[in-house]
Amino acid sequence: MSMKRYYDGVELVANLYPHQRKELNKWRYKNPKSKKWVHLKQLMTVDQANKLAAELNQSVADGFYERHTLPSESLLNYVKQYINYQESLDLKLKAKRSWSNRKYALLRFPKSFESVKLLTMEELRIWWDSLNYHSQKLHYAAFRKFFNWLMGKGLTPKLSFNPFSTSDDVPRLLLKPKPRKVRLPCSQQTFINIKKNAGDAGYECLQIAMDISRYTTLREGDICALRWDKNIVGGCLRIVVSKSEAQKGTMRAARLSWCLKDHPLLKQYIDRARELSLINRRCPFVISHTPKRKALNNKHHLCEVTGDRLGKMFKEVRTIATTFHEIRGLSATLLKNAGNTKEEIQNVMAHESIVTTLDYMNANDLPFENITIHI
Repeated sequence: MSMKRYYDGVELVANLYPHQRKELNKWRYKNPKSKKWVHLKQLMTVDQANKLAAELNQSVADGFYERHTLPSESLLNYVKQYINYQESLDLKLKAKRSWSNRKYALLRFPKSFESVKLLTMEELRIWWDSLNYHSQKLHYAAFRKFFNWLMGKGLTPKLSFNPFSTSDDVPRLLLKPKPRKVRLPCSQQTFINIKKNAGDAGYECLQIAMDISRYTTLREGDICALRWDKNIVGGCLRIVVSKSEAQKGTMRAARLSWCLKDHPLLKQYIDRARELSLINRRCPFVISHTPKRKALNNKHHLCEVTGDRLGKMFKEVRTIATTFHEIRGLSATLLKNAGNTKEEIQNVMAHESIVTTLDYMNANDLPFENITIHI
């Protein structure tokens, strides 16, 4: 156990030492991992030096400070601290796919700026306006929380208000208007053609994913994340919709279940997927495929199919400039033609607004309403 050390009657934080020449208000720090000395160039009071040393000790403990030089006042350093702070508050956060996406956006953010203390509203606005609508909408809330944390630590002296505030009473960054859809809708015939091409290319996993999406309206990310042990339970397909969970939290997220005995066509797709998973090295994921290149990368299993990989497969075999996501639109259209109400379709698609649900449907394939009233 190390002895307590004092300077002018104030106990020094571990690994903090006065300058070797005993110069007033000059300090040095010993990295407990590298055992190298870091000389703190700026003059500091003992309280200021203690505060900095405590932060450095935490950085070392968190694995962010492996070098023997003093960490810069870079945004990246603070982003990493913030991520670690959030994960320490919620131990389940690391397992959430939505958190993985938010972390990716936060870690990319510092590449556009040199120092957190130099951030200005104008610089942020230029960067923000360079993003497309979907990136802005997806990450607005994540950046609002991050800047709350930064401003709470007094790290943004040039910002008077949180630039990602939702209040109109303060200067803030504005979302771009939602762009008009430019993707072509996926008709039933287009679906059939793409599915055939997927079979010719040896992508049976894509065929199964397309069938499941058309039947359930699930997004490719949710379909690729389906696991035999977590989502196929008691003869049912059960899922917490990831986008709904990211927006509302786990407790209020859309929770969907299909009893497979009541949905024989869906059961047929799931059964074939199970057969494929056994062929594909007993892959724990419902959608599986043995890749030519035997590289695990960031996957949990060699034969796991990520949403990104599924999208690339779809793009490779598609017949028109549509996307896998447009299968949701086909599904919504087919459900409406089958006599289901708009509210029922909205529920299964986990949409906040019924307007969003209607926007997914292909107007050219919707039925006309028969009018019986007359003069």
